[in-house]
Amino acid sequence: MKGQQRTILPNSRRSDGKSRQSTRDSPIQLDGLDWAILRELQQDARMPFTVLGRRVGLGASSVAERTRRLEEAGVIRGYRADLDLERLGYPIVAFIRVRIARTDHRGFVREVTERPEIVDCHHVTGEDCYLVRVVARSVRHLEETAHGLARHGTTTTSLVFSTLVEGRSFDGASG
Repeated sequence: MKGQQRTILPNSRRSDGKSRQSTRDSPIQLDGLDWAILRELQQDARMPFTVLGRRVGLGASSVAERTRRLEEAGVIRGYRADLDLERLGYPIVAFIRVRIARTDHRGFVREVTERPEIVDCHHVTGEDCYLVRVVARSVRHLEETAHGLARHGTTTTSLVFSTLVEGRSFDGASG
């Protein structure tokens, strides 16, 4: 065990059955095996534990237990399908910066959570309040979405020509 960091992940539930808030509020320590599991799952989240175990040098039950702990600790938040939005009829991707002058943002928040073409919305620092990523069926659809957001403040729309980095696996162990 010399040279290896021993990691004990906190349980997400206390003995009385209530959730521990601190589990998701503070960073947890991961060892090299945890990071190896995370790297593999980011590439193929449907990989069977037997295959994952072979790739990281553990048995299937050990990998399953570590994965369960990472899920309970909130490190793994879910498993998703990577969709080709262009093949689904949404060839346009744009970012819309939104600046809202008033302090009540509830109407804006309601709108972005109800519009399916808004795939990301980030509350940001700087001159703008929000950075919104939108997918659209057409320029007209993008225009309608931008106008809907403009009811809440000033908007600036940038159309994506191409994407250089998308969905990159995160490997905190190397940084």
